[in-house]
Amino acid sequence: MTPNQMEYLLRSLRILETIGRRGSFSAAATELGMTQPAISQQVAQLEGVLGLSLFRRLHRGVAPSDAGQILHTAAADVLARIHAAMQAAELSTAQKSLTVLTDYGFAANWLLPRLGDFESSYPELDLCLLTTQARQTGVVSDQADISILFGKKPEDGERVSVRLFAEEVYPICSPSYLAQMGQPATSADLTRARLLDLDSPARHWFTWEDWFRLLGQSSRPATKSRNSRLFGNYPLLLQAILQGQGVGLGWRPLIDDYLQSGQIVLAWPEPIRSERGYFVSINHNKQKLVETFKAWLLEQASASPFA
Repeated sequence: MTPNQMEYLLRSLRILETIGRRGSFSAAATELGMTQPAISQQVAQLEGVLGLSLFRRLHRGVAPSDAGQILHTAAADVLARIHAAMQAAELSTAQKSLTVLTDYGFAANWLLPRLGDFESSYPELDLCLLTTQARQTGVVSDQADISILFGKKPEDGERVSVRLFAEEVYPICSPSYLAQMGQPATSADLTRARLLDLDSPARHWFTWEDWFRLLGQSSRPATKSRNSRLFGNYPLLLQAILQGQGVGLGWRPLIDDYLQSGQIVLAWPEPIRSERGYFVSINHNKQKLVETFKAWLLEQASASPFA
């Protein structure tokens, strides 16, 4: 069948299906964006080719003949199958892309170093990584297929979200700074260190005030004293710690690779914990693909040497 013949057949099927469904040449013409004479001419040509009368002209509208009804049913079925096939093809293409939303600290310090493992297993996948400073768990934006965000357990967490990591926080520093400072014998000894702090006006993160309070200390050096330093984001804070500028609070799993490599060490062996953490939430529009990525995330999390 030539391309022109195929085009003629598909156009005829569409016209037959629309006339049979709408019961009128004029209504079919309006829906298809054609004129009524063009519809009538197309039907007449088809009837001439087949040698059959396909429609009975009524006072108002038309009704399919027996042969017309058979062809209408077949046309509706064929068009439905073509439509379903086109949707499947579009979905197949869409399934090859995955958009992940997380915060910058998690992306830079945990996810990016591990993404090569996922991409080597799924080389045909186009992965888009979005970062945000939001701390809203249990929500996947319209732009993302899966989110990994820090915060409290969502109210509907058991239904749409899975906790990847609980909040676990240690004082950390570089080996050179620890050698200079000396290993603290008590938590109060850390008050003589330069304390590097994360600026968190919305109180989404633990602060040094929280750390000292949870370990039974009533106070800490004033934030604006020469013995402290404030940073606007976590990757910048980590960089200062790596450069030996002081002691900061380190969140697992964001510090796992640095601990394993020995670039940073624990300035205090015991963590403080909360019910917050990183939660994975998925968009069910790509159920199979996001479940695959979620399973990979959980596998990577459980493989951490500090899990």
